[in-house]
Amino acid sequence: MGRMQGSNEWLIENQQTIRSANERLQAVAAEVVPADQLVPFLCECADGTCLGRVDMKVAEYDEIHSDRSRYSILHDHDLVNGEAVIEERALFDIVSKDLG
Repeated sequence: MGRMQGSNEWLIENQQTIRSANERLQAVAAEVVPADQLVPFLCECADGTCLGRVDMKVAEYDEIHSDRSRYSILHDHDLVNGEAVIEERALFDIVSKDLG
């Protein structure tokens, strides 16, 4: 896949939609899923057709997303301008978006 060219508002809106879905999933999972169990969150990459699953524990999701500029994506998935991979974990990458 790689880096997507240009600053496309549609891509950013897609990421926000996925983030909203993941936040709803996190709220439910926090109530019913054991702390050590992986939860299948949606990949928050810029590819609007991505159906990838980012498996992580609820506590990991909370830690990563406590900074609103951070997103979790599968390895080598698309970035938009202003994003950079800031951490590579075993199952996924964490990207940071320049909100400036």
